Amino acid sequence: MSRVPLPDASEITDSAPHLFESLSVGELQAAQAMGNAPHALAGLLGYMDGLYASLPADCRELAILATARYHDSEYEWHQHVEIAQDVGIELSAIQDIGSRQFEALAPPAQAVVEAVRAQCAGRLTDQQYDALTEHYTTEEIVALSMLVGHYTGVAQFIEAMDLQPETAFVGWRPLTE
Repeated sequence: MSRVPLPDASEITDSAPHLFESLSVGELQAAQAMGNAPHALAGLLGYMDGLYASLPADCRELAILATARYHDSEYEWHQHVEIAQDVGIELSAIQDIGSRQFEALAPPAQAVVEAVRAQCAGRLTDQQYDALTEHYTTEEIVALSMLVGHYTGVAQFIEAMDLQPETAFVGWRPLTE
């Protein structure tokens, strides 16, 4: 059970109408919990828009899944499995990340996942960085690193606020597409 109230979108926008033309948080407990700090949420949403616009969708979702798995964040993982599939990431790649079997991933995905894991551990090597440069621009690599930092913080926030997936956890090795 959440440690903080989970306001709906109307409660959040009513508390700070100058910040949001519209807001859709649905039933996402993480966004609802962040809505207790509407100014911070508004800034965060703008930041995320910039990161999302700077990365190919498949790279972004691979990075989010790898970050979630590194931090064992069931909430983040659960939210992004379906999104990853929607942007074209195959179920087998998602299962490989979930079961920490990275050697079966294709080179671009493997480069992203290995770099994410290394960054999360605070040990990104020149070799791992160079592997990214074979597939991504400098702008994309910088945005990727910023995205990993962001979702690491989100994983920590989710843990601190004791948020749980809104529906039954899909598992680290989801079985269906």
